[in-house]
Formats: sequence, structure tokens, C-alpha cells
Amino acid sequence: MPLLSERTLEVGQQLEGFEVKAITPLKQQQMVAYQLEHLKTGAKLLHLYSEDAENLFSISFPTPPPNSTGIPHILEHSVLAGSEKYPVREPFFEMLKMSPATFINAMTGPDCTYYPVSSKVKQDLFNLAEVYFDAVFHPLLTENTFKREGHHLAPADPENPQGELKFTGVVYNEMSGVFSDPEQRLDSIANRILFPDNIYGLEYGGDPKNIPELTYEDFREFHANYYHPSNAYFVFYGNIATPEYLKFLAEKLDVFEQRKPNINITPQSQWSEPRFQEDSYPISAADSAEEKTYIMLKWLVGDSTNSDEWVALDILSRILLGNEGAPLKKAIVESQIGQDLLRSGVDSVGKETTFHIGIQGSEPDRGEAFSQLVINTLTELAETELEPNLVEAAFQQAAYQHQEIASMYPLRMLFRVMQTWIYGNDPLTFLQIGDRLVECKQRYLENPNYFNNLIREKLLNNPHRLTLILKPDQEWQSTYDQEVAAQVEQVRSQLTPEELEHIANEAEALEVESGTPNDPEAVAKLPQLQVSDLPPKPDDIPTDVEQIDGGVTLLRNHVLANGVNYLQLDFSLRGLPEDLWLYVPTYIDALRKLGAGDMDYKHIARRIASYTGGINFRTQLRTHAQDPYRPIHGFRVTLKTLDEQLEQALDLLRDLIFAVNPRDTARLRDVVNQSLAQCSSDLVYNGIYTAMLRASAGMTAEAKISQVINGLPQLELLNKVCDRFDEHGANLMAKVETIRDYVANQPLTASFTGSDHGYEVVKKTLSEWSQQQQQQPGENFANRFDPIYNLREALAGPVQVAYCVQTMPAPHFSHPKSPLLALGAHLLGLGYLFSEIRLKGNAYGAGCSYSGLGKVISLYSYRDPHVSRTLEVFTGLIDYIKDLDWTQTDVDRAIIATIQDDSPVLRPEMATSLALERYLIGQTTEVREERYQRSLNATVADVKQTLLDVFSSGMEHSNICVMSSRAKLEEANDQMEGNTLEISDIM
Repeated sequence: MPLLSERTLEVGQQLEGFEVKAITPLKQQQMVAYQLEHLKTGAKLLHLYSEDAENLFSISFPTPPPNSTGIPHILEHSVLAGSEKYPVREPFFEMLKMSPATFINAMTGPDCTYYPVSSKVKQDLFNLAEVYFDAVFHPLLTENTFKREGHHLAPADPENPQGELKFTGVVYNEMSGVFSDPEQRLDSIANRILFPDNIYGLEYGGDPKNIPELTYEDFREFHANYYHPSNAYFVFYGNIATPEYLKFLAEKLDVFEQRKPNINITPQSQWSEPRFQEDSYPISAADSAEEKTYIMLKWLVGDSTNSDEWVALDILSRILLGNEGAPLKKAIVESQIGQDLLRSGVDSVGKETTFHIGIQGSEPDRGEAFSQLVINTLTELAETELEPNLVEAAFQQAAYQHQEIASMYPLRMLFRVMQTWIYGNDPLTFLQIGDRLVECKQRYLENPNYFNNLIREKLLNNPHRLTLILKPDQEWQSTYDQEVAAQVEQVRSQLTPEELEHIANEAEALEVESGTPNDPEAVAKLPQLQVSDLPPKPDDIPTDVEQIDGGVTLLRNHVLANGVNYLQLDFSLRGLPEDLWLYVPTYIDALRKLGAGDMDYKHIARRIASYTGGINFRTQLRTHAQDPYRPIHGFRVTLKTLDEQLEQALDLLRDLIFAVNPRDTARLRDVVNQSLAQCSSDLVYNGIYTAMLRASAGMTAEAKISQVINGLPQLELLNKVCDRFDEHGANLMAKVETIRDYVANQPLTASFTGSDHGYEVVKKTLSEWSQQQQQQPGENFANRFDPIYNLREALAGPVQVAYCVQTMPAPHFSHPKSPLLALGAHLLGLGYLFSEIRLKGNAYGAGCSYSGLGKVISLYSYRDPHVSRTLEVFTGLIDYIKDLDWTQTDVDRAIIATIQDDSPVLRPEMATSLALERYLIGQTTEVREERYQRSLNATVADVKQTLLDVFSSGMEHSNICVMSSRAKLEEANDQMEGNTLEISDIM
């Protein structure tokens, strides 16, 4: 394909201070890779040049942590908090207010820190690149930034500066939330033990126990050591010509001198024998410890930069664990040693490759049984011939992952490059994984025992194996709190009254500084687009709509799919009887994990693995874009497959939709146990999701249904069924069959992206399906909904931080002021709420979420050290709106940042889904264009009045839900006299 850089650059050529080191065509990805080096500094650059209009700019630095204080993580936060050229507080968040970026963030890994941005708008990308470059190479890194983002001492009670102290800081509070999650603790503890001799045993994100040990001087020194062009890796992707990036960087890099980076990551030495460890995690005092234990086996198996080895281990993972019928997964589930598997298989921790197998919902005394089960099953598999179709399916699943143009595609390319590049290896290694798959398959064909030998070498005969048992502990949280209190008191006891007063004054000054708005003149110096730079209309998906025989509507989307076919089906659920909604998740589990017709679950699982790149099922609950009283409730089925497997994939899908069979009692029992483990984990450790569900449930019919199928009612059902399966199992089976028969006979709308041949096969198949259907109209559940307002609830669970939500009714998507409310929510989230809750309150996150189709607006905080303070911030919102002094420039920036929400990057799966969604809810081109224009024409007065109207009315009909520890909730109630929260235990 004609690529500009292909005609203008040659190996050995020097341009703008760079030398071209290599040019490599990547035909399968339709890219050309240009590798360059900056002659003066040694900075390394790779451009993956393609015709894709979504461009990516990224800077990455190897940042090996010296300890577990979280220094790379705190620095990642802090460099984006102000720089020499842009000395505003948090320019990162200022850019979020005004950029239509498709991705803007930063990430810390075990040994590397990444600063990527991507955008469909060329000037926007360079604006972001300008800010990011100055941020990483010329940050201000003030002591107050270090305190706010990392840690500092403050009075526990601001009114009593001589009283108790506390640790706080954004990263400190973030990691306190992370360490409440048992799966996060499991990984962290396992790595600490598995890698005692190198940096991968350290907590790179920061252990809350160690974060207060980090000094400002060490923080500054770490930046000076590692954030230098000689240690920088620049990766670009997309259709901007390579010379434009070189011109952008040349002058900026010339101010630096070259130096030799001091990066020395020693490999972990091998153990001579396996090891065993027990540890614990918090559960609430009201929660039973029964079947709450996690058990993991984890091996160190190799070098993650070795692509041949990585591919082989990836295929082995898929053979052993890749589907419901995979032999190791099947053996573990049927053993009932635990309720469900954790995500298991091959993984990387920096340069080290690991292989792990874990379960949840077990007991501490089952560790040896689990270890023996895994070893015995692996031994049996190593000694017997692996089923060829199982191996073939594993190769196919790996090929899908490599071939598919998935969402966040540029970011995926970045991480594939960085998997090898920072260790001095070829950056293209994991972009050419298709070749490695072919070679691996050839080795298997030449030696059918290839994977049997791999099981022996990497697992059975490998002594570098850890068995880790993580037990629930009702006293863990109180013990931890006492340890932290003792840690703080040790510091406090050495302070004079004058020093305590000084700490209080500094904390107050930091809060004042954090809450002081940036100077508008300073913000104006940030590079930014203008409203006039936006396209005159929103993007459309090129789609044809065809009515085929049998009354099926079929959409054909003309988007590049790179050889993969994407199909999505939507069956109407508008009339599903109210009593059946509670059982829809079990119906979905049946489709995913049970048999169909005369085939058991193992055969169905292997058909899924053999003929598809994945089948998924979910409910869609929303209203029509042009009618707030018209519910659009649907059951969505998604499928991806190749041309040569499309007919078999559709046969499989037909069997599932029309004949899923829940009557395998033993298997259903296992599946329900798995669902209980997953549901419990989701609700307890995804606090913002749980609180949002609960607070919204009284607002609309759709929110009530969502709470029924995803929230606490679902947990109650699963607990009841698991406790007395013999009593409730038959009813569960009957409900699944009733839903199956209902769904299979509902109106069907489909969306397809893929080949011409694939489209014809789909059209013929869906027409045949329609002949089996019998329409079954039902009563509309939404007509019987009565809202419930003014609830003040709290859910107590084993979490060290808080998740606060206040939800209220909002205008529907079709209301003329809906676009204005979307702009206002954006401005509030990154303005008032961000300033008060994150900058001043040190929560990890806060925002304002508006759903026009859901008819609700929500205020929220995330990993928040406060409860009562945050709820006061929510209450103060109306006064803030009355007094706000936004300018038209502020509103224009919000227009620019949000206008692209309706025009995302059209990867094939996204295009398939979005085209179907727009068709079903009546979001026509005319509707979208009218909304677009309303946004473009928004004024400060319009947005302000809309916010006042919505929140003045909404606050009187709002619901509050907070999730936190019981101690923190009770403390909050003590502070909110007469306006307390009703506390209940989540478990």
C-alpha cells in the first residue's frame, strides 16, 4: 500500500538529528515499522506507520522500583501535575477537559512507566504530545505535589490539630483500596515470594505500609535518574508521516546530552524445591469465613521476551484451561475443591514469565488436595495423547487474538512492542506473532508429544513453584487499622505541639492550594483546539439495512474487518414477565457453560473453541432515543468467526438459542457455585459499581431491573440456591427453560460486519431461523414501575476506603436540554468534584455521570478516604452552580472534549454493536446531527440554567448509597447528626 514514509526514508538516512536504523514491512497488520535513534541523546523511536487515522504518541521509561514505597507510581501521577512550560496544576486533567482524545492516561508497570495518548485529530495529538513531553522531561515536582499525590500527615480531625494524625494522599488511598481486594493481594503476595531476589518481588504500585517511608528527596532523585531521553522509548502509530514526529522532537531533544542508563534487572535464581505460604485478607465481622479461601499454584517458567517460548506456553494455557471443557479446568471445577477458577494460565511479570492456576471459594485445609489435583491431572495429561481438536482449537483462539482489529488497537500495539524493546530485544518480535504461531504448530505436527513435554519441563519438573493459601480473616481490618494507628502514633509521639500545629497548618495550606482554580491565563497557554476545528457533522457508520424473509432485520456494516466476521443479534425482551428477570443471569450462564440439545457442556465448549473467536451474551436496558416512555429491553448475542467456520458457528449458535439444556444437575450445581463466587467478588470489591446500582435502582424501571440481575437480589438468589440446591435446583432449571423459549421466539434484529460470502451465509441462516419462531407478546413491565426517592443507604464490607454515590432523575436523551446537561456533567466532574474530592480530599477519583437513555445523573467518588465530607461536597453543588463563573471558553472546551463521544473509533466489533444499537433505539442520523448542533451552540447561560434546573429538582428526589467499612460508616454517621445513613452488611 502507498505509504508516504516508505518513499521518503531509507535505512542509514539522517533526518532532524535521527538516524533510520531499520524499515520493516508488517504485511499482516498492514503497517511499516520505522526504527530510528536520536544521535545526540540515544533516544529510541519506533513508528508503526499505517493508514489508520487513530494516531498514537507515547513515551515510556524503564523504571525499576528500588523498594515498595510506590515511587514509580507516585511519580507517574506527579509529572502530570505541572511542568515548566505549562505551570498549571494538573495539566493532564485540564487536557481531559478540552481534548477529543481517544485515549489519554499514564500507567505504571513492574519495571516500566508508560505515557500514551491517541486521537483521531492530528492537531489534538500534537497538542497532547506537547504537554506530555514537557510533563515527563520538565516537571515541576513541587513538594506539595509529592504530598498530595503520594502521602502526607494531616490531623484526623481538622478541628483538633493537637489530636490524632492520619496518612493520606491520592496514591496512598488508591493502593489502600487495591489492597482490600483479595485477588490483588493474592497476586502481590505471590510475586513477593516468587521473586525474592529481584525487583519483581517489590510492590511497584506502593504498599500502603511502605508508602509513608518515601522521601521527597528520593522522589526527585528517581526522576532525575530515569526520566531522560537516553532512557526513553518513543512509540508512534497511525497515518501521520514519520518526518513530522522527527521535526516535533528534534529541537526538544537537542537540549539534552547523552548518558548511559543504569538499568540492571537481574533474573530470579531458580529454586531447588517448591515452597508453601499462607496469608490472609479482610472480610467483614458479619461475613462467614466459610468457603472464602483463595488457593493458587504459581510457577516461574521462563523469559517473557522469548517469543517462541511465550507462544508455546500460551497455546498450552488454552489447551489446559481455555474453555469450559478444557481438561484441567474441567477437573478442577468437578472436584468442588473451590467454587470457581480465578483467571489462570501464562502471564508476565516484567521480563519473567509465570504460569498460575488459582481457585476461589475454598477452605484453608484444601491446599494440599488442590495441589495434588493439579499435579495429578497434569501428570495424566503429560502421559496421554492430547486430543488433536483441542490443540487445534487452542491455535485458532490464539490466531484470533493476533489477527483481530480490536478496540484500543494502537495501545495494544504499544504493549506488544514494549514487551521486548526495553530489555534490548527486537521491538517487532510480538508484532510478528503470527509467524511464531505457524512455527509452533509445525513443531507440534512434527512431534505430537510437544505439549506433553512442555507440561513436564515447565510445570511438573519445575521446582520453582509456590502454593499460596489466602484465608479470610474477620479481624484483619481491625488489626491493620491498629497497625496503621501505631505507625502514625510512633511518628506523632516524637513531635512537639509546635510541630503538630505546623503539620496541621501545612495540611490546611495544601488543601487550600489544591482547591484554588488555575489561572485562566496559564490554562490558555495549553495547546488546544477550537470549536471551529470540529467537523460540521458527527461521523456515520456506513450501513445497509435489509428486511429478510421471516421478518428479520439485518444490518450490513462496511468497515474493514481483517478477515474476521462479526455478528450481533438482538432479541426483544420488552415483554419478559417480571418474575423471570431474576433468573436471566442463570440463563446467560447456561448459554455460556451448559450443554444444548443432546450435547453435554464439554462438546458445546469445544465447538465454541473450534468454530468461533468467542460467543457472548448480555442484556441491554435503555429507552428509545426519541421517546422516554418506550423501553428498549433486549438480549444481545455476539459472535466472531472466520469465513471457513461461519456455518458451523451459526449451527452452534442455533443450538444454544433454541435448545440450551439446563437439565445436567451436577453441572448446573457447579455453574451456580461459580456464579456465586463471581457475584460476591464483583459486588464486594467493585464498590463504585455496587453503590451505583443500589442508588439508581429506585429511579427507573431499567435501573430496577439492572439491580435485580446484577446487584444484591442476584447475590441473595445465588446464596439461597447454593445453600439448598436440591430444594431449588429444579425450579431454577424450569425458569431457564421458560426464558429460553421466550427469547427464542422474540423479534430478531441482527448486525453483521465481514465478508460478502459471510453476509450471504448469515442472511440465509437467519431467514431459516425465523421459520422456527412463534411470536409471544408480553405485558410491558415498565408500565408498572413506581420510583422510590430519598433513600440514604450504606453497605458495609471489607474495604479500607469509601465509594460514595448520589443519584437523581434527569432529563431524557430526547429532551432539548440533554446535550447541555452532558456538557455540564463533564464540567462538574473535572471541575468542582475533581477539585473538592480528589485534589482537596485525596480520593483517587470523582465525577458526574449522566445517562440520557437511562434518565439519571449521578455524583460519585472512588477510593475515597472520606464519607461525610464527600456527601457535604455533593450537597454544596447547587451553591457552587449558582456562583460559578465559567466563561464561554470553558464551555467550548467541554464541547470539544465530549462531541466525539458519539463518534468513537470504528473498529469492526464496535461498528457492529453501535450500528445495531443506533438502529434499535432510533438514534438516526437526523437525531444525532440535531443533538450535535445543540452542543455546538451551547452557551454558559444555557448550561448553567440546565444544571440549576436539574439539580434543584433532583436533590429533592435523590438516593444516596455509600460502600465502605462498617467502622468508617459509623464514624460518618456520628458526624452527620440527624441525617444518618442506614447501614447494612453487604454479605
